[in-house]
Amino acid sequence: MRSLLSTLFIGLTICGSGYAEEAISIGHHRQMFIDDFIIAESENITRRLCPVDKHPENPVVRPDRPWEGRLAVPQGSVIYDEQEKLFKMWYTTNVQSRGEGATFNKGKALAYATSEDGVHWDKPEMGIVIEDDRKTNQVIAPMEFGYMYQPYFVLKDLMEKNPKRRYKMAFLSIQRNVNDPNVANHDNTRRGSGVAFSADGLHWNKVKDFASDDLIDISHFMVDPTREDKYVIYGRTLKMMPEIQKAWKGYDWFESVYGGRAVIRSTSRDFINWKPAEFILGPDLKDPPSTEIYSMNVFPYEGIYLGLVQRYLCRLDKSTIDIQLAISRDGVHFERPFRDAFFPLGSIGSWDRFQLHNMSGPPLTQGNELWFYYGGRSSRHRPNTMADAKAGGAIGMASLLRDRFVTVEASFDGGRLLTKPVKFEGAALKVNANTAFGKIEIRLLDDQGYPLKGYEASIEGVDSVEHTVPFEKAMKPLRGQAVRVEFKIYNAQLYSFSIQ
Repeated sequence: MRSLLSTLFIGLTICGSGYAEEAISIGHHRQMFIDDFIIAESENITRRLCPVDKHPENPVVRPDRPWEGRLAVPQGSVIYDEQEKLFKMWYTTNVQSRGEGATFNKGKALAYATSEDGVHWDKPEMGIVIEDDRKTNQVIAPMEFGYMYQPYFVLKDLMEKNPKRRYKMAFLSIQRNVNDPNVANHDNTRRGSGVAFSADGLHWNKVKDFASDDLIDISHFMVDPTREDKYVIYGRTLKMMPEIQKAWKGYDWFESVYGGRAVIRSTSRDFINWKPAEFILGPDLKDPPSTEIYSMNVFPYEGIYLGLVQRYLCRLDKSTIDIQLAISRDGVHFERPFRDAFFPLGSIGSWDRFQLHNMSGPPLTQGNELWFYYGGRSSRHRPNTMADAKAGGAIGMASLLRDRFVTVEASFDGGRLLTKPVKFEGAALKVNANTAFGKIEIRLLDDQGYPLKGYEASIEGVDSVEHTVPFEKAMKPLRGQAVRVEFKIYNAQLYSFSIQ
């Protein structure tokens, strides 16, 4: 639970001051309250993170095939293929045995599953990879790509003109026992990101083993069509900030297990040639000692960028990984306004008790819901003296109503929130709010804080992701003007607003 600042921004005075702040152009993007970007003033308002709802049938994908071992983990992606009207999942398994005369070593393989509803999954045994003389749902066998250690993600790229490159994949490459210090970048190995293409997502052609040497472990992708370098990877590096080293160095676990995992960002125009990576996000002193940023999956959402941050407590007596929420306005500078879990760990006895892992890519929009696929493990992360070597991993699904990442709310005594001036570019004001047992009073003010006559309304007894505010006057005459929106909240929750 966090309270918003109840003070005005420096230099801003309202209610007839004669000072007008420059209006923010928000277009038709829905404005949430994850950070303070849109907020000018608040009184008696609480801002609260809204964790995802885990599906009651979790895990939706289990390692139940002989060739999967104990692991079906979300090193891969889930998409909904609009052309085929089918959910598709690429995930990673651990191969346990091979048939007589096999040419590949044991290790991780890329597997494929499909679903008509996103909850119940089939594992088609296609025969692309044969295990113990049996067809499997694998599409890339262990060691088939040489240095490939594990996949990062799979992308179906509808903007790609070359049909042979319709599907794209990046993967972790590891070349072991490297003696050249100019090449080795991680414990006498060369680590980097390889890339591959496919026409159908099933039959793959490797293009490069080391398209980048900056990404040394788990990575996630983002497609940003607003930029020339539209392909973006948020990958892992090892970096300890000086303040972290100074504050945590005295702990007994620091030298023995703490690795300093953090997130870097690399971009590409063609998916083959990647620019040098830049540091993006690491732990800070607001985190509990021993925190590492294990990975971050980033996706564009309503004109901003949201990140799903794996927070790893790297201690022998902890070794847990949960998922936090981050926000950015440019895809480069991120903040974590909340340090509690957006994806909480499971309770005692659950399949996702100790570790949670992101699927790569954006959540899937299904009606008014966002669907997130994630992995869980019932064992602690290694190294850990209490880790259970027999425990496995599986894949689950969680959901969230659209925009309901964070709520601003007040009890019966009421609270007030005022936005910064926004440029009005529409004909209706819509809110995502829950007033089932309360109300929200809404009015429009001009850019100097004077109320606009005829633009007052109240919403009661409604729980809706998109409710039109019933003003008395039509809103078209306001087009092009700068307006502020004032919300007075009574035993209700407000998630977002938009001008449509």
